[in-house]
Amino acid sequence: MSKYTTGELAKLCDVSVRTVQFYDVKKLLEPTELTEGGRRLYSENDLKKLKLICVLKAMGLSLDSIRDILASKTPSKVLRLLLEEQTKRIDAEIEEKKKQREVIHTLRESIGAMDTFPVNSVSDIEQMMT
Repeated sequence: MSKYTTGELAKLCDVSVRTVQFYDVKKLLEPTELTEGGRRLYSENDLKKLKLICVLKAMGLSLDSIRDILASKTPSKVLRLLLEEQTKRIDAEIEEKKKQREVIHTLRESIGAMDTFPVNSVSDIEQMMT
C-alpha cells in the first residue's frame, strides 16, 4: 500500500502543500498516519478523497458542503441534493449576467457616437437596469 507525504499528495492532485495542510486543519483530509517525526502520511484512499474534494471544489461547492458529503452515511444522496442546489444557483447567476449584458448592449446603442455623456442620463440608466 502506497504512502504519500504532503508534498507528494499535493503534486499528484495539482494543489499546494498549504492546501493539503489546510484541509487537514479543517478536518476534510486527515492523514492516515504520522511518522515519529510528526510528518503526515497519506494512503491511496486519502489520495482518492483529495481528488474528490478537488472536483467538488471546482464545481463551486463550499468546504462545509464537501465536509457534509464526506461525513454522510448516504454521500450520493447528499451530493445529488447539493448539485441540484448548485445548478439552481448557477442558473440564477447566468440569468443575472444575461440581464447585465442586455443593459450594457442597450446602453451602448443609446450612447452611439456621443462625445459627452450627460449626468442626467444616470437616472435613465438606473431605470433600464431595474
